[in-house]
Amino acid sequence: MEVVIKDVMVHFLLRKKLISKRQHAFIQRHSTITNLLESVHDWNLILRSRHSVDVLYVDFSRAFDSVVHSKLLLKLSNLGIGGALLRWIGAFLVGRKQCVVVENCFSNWSDVVSGVPQGSVLGPILFLIFINDVVEISNCCSNCSLFADDLKIYSAVDTNADRDSLQVALDKLVLWCKKWQMCINASKTFVLHLGKKNPMFNYCLNNTVIGSVNNACDLGVLMDSNLLFDKHVDSIVKRAYCRIGILFKGFVSRDIQVLRQAYVAFIRPILEYASLVWSPYKLKHITAIEKIQRHFTRRIPTLHYLAYGERLALMGLETLELRRLNADLSMYYKILHGLTPLVPDDYFTVAVHNRTTRSSDKLLLSQSIFCNKALENDFFERHIKCWNALPEAVKNAPSLKLFKSLLSKTDLSKYLTVAL
Repeated sequence: MEVVIKDVMVHFLLRKKLISKRQHAFIQRHSTITNLLESVHDWNLILRSRHSVDVLYVDFSRAFDSVVHSKLLLKLSNLGIGGALLRWIGAFLVGRKQCVVVENCFSNWSDVVSGVPQGSVLGPILFLIFINDVVEISNCCSNCSLFADDLKIYSAVDTNADRDSLQVALDKLVLWCKKWQMCINASKTFVLHLGKKNPMFNYCLNNTVIGSVNNACDLGVLMDSNLLFDKHVDSIVKRAYCRIGILFKGFVSRDIQVLRQAYVAFIRPILEYASLVWSPYKLKHITAIEKIQRHFTRRIPTLHYLAYGERLALMGLETLELRRLNADLSMYYKILHGLTPLVPDDYFTVAVHNRTTRSSDKLLLSQSIFCNKALENDFFERHIKCWNALPEAVKNAPSLKLFKSLLSKTDLSKYLTVAL
């Protein structure tokens, strides 16, 4: 029943465009990746214009447990959800009880007076509706991004007026929290200053100065003040080596297929999560990441003396650099074919065809010119040449599955640096 209600509500909310475009959680085709790509691209655009950026990371205390039922029902009513459905949701929320169980010992039962039921099908979408209007704190100079209760408020900052504008957005957030009985965790709320010439302004939350950090873990990706992702790469490399050590200590078997499955399940995801956001351009980082897969395959006794390319062939693996390139191109395809919430015209510029050419390629993209390698490595810029070089039949594939199949048969070695 929850699935039926959830599907109908989501369809209604999306059709009426009632869910903020800045929310990326619990909605089809939205993810942490779309959230990060959108945010990092916004920041890169500001940095390219030689401005600085301040990002306020806001943490809500027990956000899902703090939803006041009566106020949630009011918001549902204001969105046009009423009648029997609203009464059903009200009955779904109220009258619940909870207890704590430790080693078959039960605490006394207590009433659940607030919050959406976590672990339920309907709970996440109800929370999105409750927090949906928080984006109204943005003004003409600031913006925000949401992933469930993870909120980022950011703006270009060069003058005191810019700082005041961002502070106004933060003050509006405090008022919103008081109105809807949410609480900001001040100890976990901080500011990240982006840009080499950032003026490093201070911001206050309830008359208390917010702490500033040099690095911020944003949905699993370590952001630094210059968006270089060097520390993120170092971090995942260390984690992957530790995981390899644990794997070989924990697995008695040295069977190639068993170890391959363990590697694909437990190690490779560490090296590939959100690679669209942080994919390295420095040779030392590309090599460091690839070295992990070299190290893992070399530790398998039957493959130890073979060349890297031969080890990969026997295990049915590709180089990590090639996989990152394929992931980037697949996301280009999804964006350009409307399979993500990211609007193509906001991120890509279609190249203007010369009248003397006979090309009919409508997915040929133009590339900006940069004097900074880091800015050139922005996801929406770094592989435009490779995308443009793909055959039209590949770029215009009728489905993502077919695109990936055709892409796997395309020679992309020209755009790779790792030697086999």
